[in-house]
Amino acid sequence: MKIVCPCGDNVVDNSDSMPYKAYLIADQDEEDMVTNFGDENEKNWEIFSHYSKPIYQCETCARLLIQQGQQVLTFCPDKPKDSARILRSVEGENWKRHLRGNWRNGKGEVYWGFGVEDEGFEADFKTWEELESKYFEVLNRLESKLLLRDSFLKKDGQFIHQWPQK
Repeated sequence: MKIVCPCGDNVVDNSDSMPYKAYLIADQDEEDMVTNFGDENEKNWEIFSHYSKPIYQCETCARLLIQQGQQVLTFCPDKPKDSARILRSVEGENWKRHLRGNWRNGKGEVYWGFGVEDEGFEADFKTWEELESKYFEVLNRLESKLLLRDSFLKKDGQFIHQWPQK
């Protein structure tokens, strides 16, 4: 999904764990939402989606963009520089990242973290061995810093490595 901010910048929602996206839950709905949560993660996501609205922050002008159905409402902060990155994790740079490595059809990419200092996206691998080496280098670094949430490495659709092990 893409939203065009009034400043002209595009706010894109095409991944998970974006530092400029959060969810808005009305205080009136919070208790109902939590009360309905159960042990089934999939059902919890349905409940969460029912009670929440996506909210985005333009990385250019710091406007907040709230999606309400098909409509997007925008709000401008009084001090854009002071409110930049307000939707970011409360953990800041200590936010636990996902690490992904994919190799298919002789091409691949490794990516981790978004909107934090230790982030990356690399896709210039000439061989599977280069990609695999980069994946394990990043895995070991993030794991040693306690910054890894989960990871997987796939080769032609097959899982080669998963952390934590499933």
